[in-house]
Amino acid sequence: MASNKYKIVKGKTGKSKKVVVQGVKKILYKKTGSQKMYVMSKGKMMNLVKYRKMKMKKATSATSTKKRKGGSAVSDYLSELVGTNNPAATGGGKRKGKGKGKGKGKKGKKGK
Repeated sequence: MASNKYKIVKGKTGKSKKVVVQGVKKILYKKTGSQKMYVMSKGKMMNLVKYRKMKMKKATSATSTKKRKGGSAVSDYLSELVGTNNPAATGGGKRKGKGKGKGKGKKGKKGK
């Protein structure tokens, strides 16, 4: 586990301090003679700041690359509807009532 150059950081009550990173509790360690905090990751000690950055990077890359490879018949049908110029499918169509730009014209200069 941790060698003797790392000590578990303890709080005022004597319990070990824990930090939560991406929903996972980790015990905090401190190297003797240093202020840096460390956590145990895959059997090795890792700087807490680097561990957080690594987890954040993995979380953002997982959500951005999580694209749908396959699709159901319903989603294919809906994508076809949206892709066409069908006003009923896209929610468009002719506007009733006042159109854009109708009514008032440009204001002229006063007092020529």
